[in-house]
Order: sequence, then structure tokens, then C-alpha cells
Amino acid sequence: MKKILVGMLSVLFVFLFVFSGSLFAEDVEKNITTEEVTAILDLAAAEMAKDAAGVIAKINASEHPFVNKDNPALYVFVYDTEINMLAHPNKGLVGKNFKGKPDVKGKNFRDDIVNGAIANGKGEVEYAYQKPGATGIFDKVAMYVKVKGSDGKDYVLVSGKYKDKEKK
Repeated sequence: MKKILVGMLSVLFVFLFVFSGSLFAEDVEKNITTEEVTAILDLAAAEMAKDAAGVIAKINASEHPFVNKDNPALYVFVYDTEINMLAHPNKGLVGKNFKGKPDVKGKNFRDDIVNGAIANGKGEVEYAYQKPGATGIFDKVAMYVKVKGSDGKDYVLVSGKYKDKEKK
């Protein structure tokens, strides 16, 4: 009887360990609203005008408030006007050029983001993307804004959310 109980507890712990990341990721993600995305972009834009290098460093270090401490699925990332990733919590993306690199459905959404920011100052783009902790491809909306940094350079700030998970 003891062996059965230990075996069942072992299976339960493995299940919780394997699936807790995806359950947590979906629970966190479903709480992101359009208002929260707008607020984090507004904050980042104001701070970029004061200290562009500092904001970029904080985003790359995944620091709050540019990566929300209570909801790490809510964050800001930064492109230059040539579609180079200058700042992102995922350090593997930083320093790469994304010009002409489409999503899985063939949409050059990064080009659309940067070109839209250059032409209009701000906007949003829908695209397909993977969701951390989940299997499959999901519809996502990115909101963006072009800002002038404290160093005089133009930057494109971006944040977003998965479309199927907005609070009502």
C-alpha cells in the first residue's frame, strides 16, 4: 500500500512540475488588457525621452516596470528604424535584424510595426506567434509607438497580448 501511495504521489509531482509552467503562463496571459498594454507603452515612451540607454538596459535585464513584476507576460521591447531588436527580455533576440522575417503565416509583421510607426507614429498589428508554455500558434496583437529617445534617435516601442485572452 505504501509503494502505491508513493508511486501515485510521484506521478502527481511529475505532472505538476511538467504542466505548472504552461498553466501559469496561460493564467498570467489571460489577464493582460489593452489598457495595460497602452499604459506600459506610455510609461516606456516617457522614460525613453529621459534616458534611452537606461530603459534599453532595464528591458534587457527584464526589470520592472518594463517587464511587469506581477505579470511577466506584459513587457515592452524596442526596435530601431531598421528593424533591429535593441531591447527584449529574451536576450536571444537582441541584436538581430528582423527585416523581412515573417510569422508562420507569412506576414512580415515586424516590418509592418516599424513601417507603421515611421508613417503614423503609433498603431497596432495582428500576427500569429507561439505562446510560451503552450502548444500551437496563437493570434497576437502588438501595439507600437515611435518615440524620440534622450539621445535624439528614433525608437519603436512595442508591447502586446494574445487576442483570445483579453479580460471582458
